[in-house]
Order: sequence, then structure tokens, then C-alpha cells
Amino acid sequence: MTTTLKCVLIVMTIFLPVTWPYRYLARQTSPDVSDVIFLLRHPSYDANSSFFNSEDLYDNTVESLQWLVGPTDIRRYNIFSPSSTYQINLRYRNDPSVIRYYGYQLWKIHETNMKHPELNKFWQLFGNEVWNINQDGVDILIDYKNTAKAKEYMTSSAFTYNIMIDDLETAIDETYTEVNNTNPEMPWLELEGSTMSWNRYHDMMEIKQFMQYILETYPEQAEIVQIGVTNNKRPLEVLRFSNNNPENWAIFIDAGLQGRDWLSPAAVTLAISKLAHQWKVGPSYMRHIDWYFLPVANPDGYQHSRITDRLWTKNRHFDSKSGCFGVNLDRNFEYKWGGAGSSDNPCKNLYKGPKKFSEPETRAIRNFMFNMKDFLGAYISFSGYGQDIAYPWGDADFVTDNQKQLHHVGRRAMMNFRKLNEAEYRVGSSYRLKLARAGNSADWVQHRINPHFVYNVFLKDQGRYGFLMPPSYIVESGEEVYEFMRTVALALYRLN
Repeated sequence: MTTTLKCVLIVMTIFLPVTWPYRYLARQTSPDVSDVIFLLRHPSYDANSSFFNSEDLYDNTVESLQWLVGPTDIRRYNIFSPSSTYQINLRYRNDPSVIRYYGYQLWKIHETNMKHPELNKFWQLFGNEVWNINQDGVDILIDYKNTAKAKEYMTSSAFTYNIMIDDLETAIDETYTEVNNTNPEMPWLELEGSTMSWNRYHDMMEIKQFMQYILETYPEQAEIVQIGVTNNKRPLEVLRFSNNNPENWAIFIDAGLQGRDWLSPAAVTLAISKLAHQWKVGPSYMRHIDWYFLPVANPDGYQHSRITDRLWTKNRHFDSKSGCFGVNLDRNFEYKWGGAGSSDNPCKNLYKGPKKFSEPETRAIRNFMFNMKDFLGAYISFSGYGQDIAYPWGDADFVTDNQKQLHHVGRRAMMNFRKLNEAEYRVGSSYRLKLARAGNSADWVQHRINPHFVYNVFLKDQGRYGFLMPPSYIVESGEEVYEFMRTVALALYRLN
């Protein structure tokens, strides 16, 4: 079977580069922002000078095609079938290598002060991981071995609590289901000729195919920008959508810095589809922006979450001393790196990395954004969860020079969300919202790039599902992403 797998992958390394035309755009470091380089990959392109060689493609593909190894089923090899990844996900659930969470529970403790002695003791005794601190309390993951003792402890505690998820494995299964999110009033949900839909969560291959679809359907506006490569040789690709007016402000949007966060990449791709579909008929100020989208900022972690460990959050960096994998990318940026909210332990989810910008993903974002410094109007990082609109700073209770403006636009977005679907979001600095985390991307952008607007937007929900949002929430979250984009674009437009 190993020989069969390798043969299939070698064929793919030959076949894919000449059948998937990509146009890459990269801005040079020259201060002249109109000076650009176009690299066109097509059948006539010299294969020896293309970015990938056959070994790179083999390594890159092997992890995402682990489903090929096992009992032979000819349907598995139809990787171009629209339902193929759905079948893969269902099969993978029976793989013995998958990390299981039977009996694990998510609790919400109705207290927000983690320094409270009693809460801190509970966390030390029974907690597996703190997922979130939000307006309703602290969301703590409880190992199945500790649930009985934790309940006994709470009988004599002054705190109240709710069990938000009774069995994590059941909730995980729900994230692999497919629902019917179609809506005749939202034509951007139906893409003829694309495998992309927003009825379920998609893997990296389908997200890449979606970006290619946008490129081919809107050739006058769309470009794909490769800004780097991950540890597992996956390309970090940014979709640029623009009317190519050199006077435009740019807005850079990323999502999925945490591997287990599937909602924000799905929501951002939906917002891209809506932006493209309404390009000529939507608000004119949306066309006066150079939009840059990095829908999955942590593709290795995202794919590992889909295949092996649903709760995996870091990238796939390997630490040879500890034998542990992964760096938390939102703790690896330079500003206040190594401070509160990060960990020195390579085996912990909050591991900051061996040094600032140690990871190819964070370095790629840094380098690309430095080249945008003169025309970057806003940076927005979408993630899950908590329903928060946060702006710098995240390390201490300081204010930025433009905090009033950041808060005003954030509140406007909050009101728009309320009108859109009655969603309730909080607005404030990351520190005030108890989202302090040194080494995060937004604080670094504020410190080094200093655009007009910098936000972290934490999408749904407030702890009912946490990082395990069912796919039924994709569409409304995508509409919120687009609404936030529209609010910030309008604010930039009014600055002119």
C-alpha cells in the first residue's frame, strides 16, 4: 500500500503544477508601491524554476492524504469528487491514530478573576486548559478523569458553574457534519463550478481550490500572493482583490492562527465570496480598498486539527529537546514576546517559540506587512471565540494614540452586528477584555506598522460550543465578517 501511495503522489507532483495555474504577486521592498513583480505559472513555465519540486509536493501532500492508507476502497481515489473530503473526514474518525476526547467536558465557571484563590485552586486541581475568559465567566476544559472530583469540589465552592459541553467527542463529531445553509437571498453561497460551500468545514485543498476559483472567475480584480511556506511545505497564500487604483488604502485580513479554529477561515472565505459577487453593485467604498486575505494563517495546524487532533492549536514546529510539536503563532510576534499569557514550555498550547519570529508563518506575515507599511490602512485578525472586538494593547492597560477612533469604529461594528443578527459583542482593548497575551499579532502591527485601525475580532460564540462551533453557524459568522469589513472600509474612506 505504501508503494501505491507513493506512486499516486508522484503522479500528482507531475500533474498538479501544470493543471493548476496560479498567478503570484509580490510587492518589492522598493518604496514605489506600484513597482510589482508578476510570476505566472502555466504549462509553458519552466518546471525547474517553479517554487515546488517533486519532493516538496510529496511531503506537502502526504499528511493531507493519510486517508489513502487503509482498506482499499476505489471511491477514496476520486479526490476530485465534491464529496471526497467529506468521506475522508468520516473515515478518519475511525482511525486509531486520532486523539479522542470521550468524557471530556467544557465548564463555564461564573467568575472572571483567574487570580481568585479558590478559582485558581480549582484550575490547578482539575483544569486541563482555559479556553476563554469572557463576560459570562471562565471556560475550562475538564479531563474525563477529573469530572467527578470537580463536581464534588464545587458543592462546597462559592462559585456556580454550567457544563456547556457534556461530552467533547460528541461535540467534535458535530463539527464534521454537513448542514443546509443555502439561502436564495444569498447567491454568493452558490458557486457554480466550485467544490466550495458553506454547509460544512473544508480542508486546505478545497480552500486552495476556492481561491483559485476566485482568481479565475475575477481575473481583473484577483491575484494570489505567495508570502511564505510552512514547516510542512504548505504555501502561505494571500488573495488580493482590488480595482488596482494606486491611491487605495489596503486592508490585510487573516484568520485561523489557531489550528482548532475552523469557524474564522470558513467565515472569511464566505466574506470573500460575497465581496467578489457584490463588487460592481455593492457600496462604492468597498471598491476603493486593496483587500488582502490570508484565510488560513496556520495551514499545518489547521490540517492536523482536521486529521489527527481536533483540538490542536499550534503550528507543527518540532522541538527536538522536548520531543513536542508546535508553537502558538499568536504568541510568537516580537512585541512584548515572552510576557504574560505565553509559556516557555514547548509542550503547552501557549508556547511562545524558541525566539521571537521563530516560525515561518509569523515571519511571512511580518515581511509581507512591512512591504505594505506605506499604504496599509487596517489590519484585522479574525478568530474564535468570545464575541469580542478588541484593539491594542494586549500586554498592559495602556492606550494607543488613536484609541478613541478605534473604540468608536468598534462600537459602530458592534451596533451593526446587533442589527444584523442580534449578536452581542463587547468592545475594548485586549487587556480590558481579559484577552491579554504577549507576542500577539495585533499588538505587533500596532507597534511596528501603525495603520489607522487594528483589531482582533473573536467570532461566535460565548462558550456554548467554544472552538467546536457546528457548521450551522458558518453563514451568520461570515455575514458578520463582511459587515466588519464594510464598517472599517467606510471609516477609511471617510478619512480621505
